[in-house]
Amino acid sequence: MANEKDTGNKPGRKKDTWDKWDIVLRPVGGLLAALSIALVGFFGSQYLEGQQTTETNIRLYAELMSNREKADSDLRKEMFNAIIKAFLESNSPENRLEDKKEVLALELIAYNFHDVIDLGPLFKHVEENIQNNPEDERIILQRRLEKVGSEVADKQIGALEDVGVVRPMTVFFEDLENNPEGIQLLDETLRFTSADMGSCGPNRLFIVDVLDYDQNKKELRVRLEIWMEDKVEADFTFNVGFFDFPMIDNTRLSKGQRVAIVLRRWESGSAELALVYFPGSRASLKEKPYYDEVVHELVRTRKMLSKPQ
Repeated sequence: MANEKDTGNKPGRKKDTWDKWDIVLRPVGGLLAALSIALVGFFGSQYLEGQQTTETNIRLYAELMSNREKADSDLRKEMFNAIIKAFLESNSPENRLEDKKEVLALELIAYNFHDVIDLGPLFKHVEENIQNNPEDERIILQRRLEKVGSEVADKQIGALEDVGVVRPMTVFFEDLENNPEGIQLLDETLRFTSADMGSCGPNRLFIVDVLDYDQNKKELRVRLEIWMEDKVEADFTFNVGFFDFPMIDNTRLSKGQRVAIVLRRWESGSAELALVYFPGSRASLKEKPYYDEVVHELVRTRKMLSKPQ
């Protein structure tokens, strides 16, 4: 009877190896899934936290730089207003600054604002005032003025040389005395280029003649003739001294270009000059480009960028 009952029961399916592994691995799989979710959540939160930290640092850096720039601008503004006010209020002899203080004030303005305003008239004003000093003191103050003018010119030439062309020239006074009609210092076709944008300026022929010199004023009489495409673009004569700076005192040419003649050194028997040919975008802030120059520059830049590399 027992055997019959046993045989009457439905025999169960025999568990194979895969069923055993399923029993063992099922809780392991759940554990791994939970661990994976935890890891994804952890690293995801770490990544988001890192992104937020980076964005916060960038925003903080931008704010610090903005505040620093504003503080610097405010300081420069106050400094400029104070110095200019001192010059403008010194109209009468009793209110006029001492010559040494005038020279010092001019040095502060020149070193900090030389690329913003035309300092030539102020230099000449101070130079005229110091002529009434005793000779020894006058010579010292005059040398300080010339030193400032030379250093400012060198700074501006260094900045313009990166994007333009600079041609040094030297004139000997003895040669000028032997040639009253003048001496030609330069006869060269120039074109400045940019490593990023290719050629940036048209071919121009520059002819520079020195006609005369003034030893007392330390000025040269210069003639500048400019040719482009077999046509005279400019031909004029002017004086060049220590207080003519290229970013400010320059000649506007077509296609948004500028040219300037700069006096760099004055020795007992010679003088060193430089012709600076550069894009108008590097001129001082007071020299705003014309709209046609802006449009021409945008079109030229677009053409250069569209060329296949």
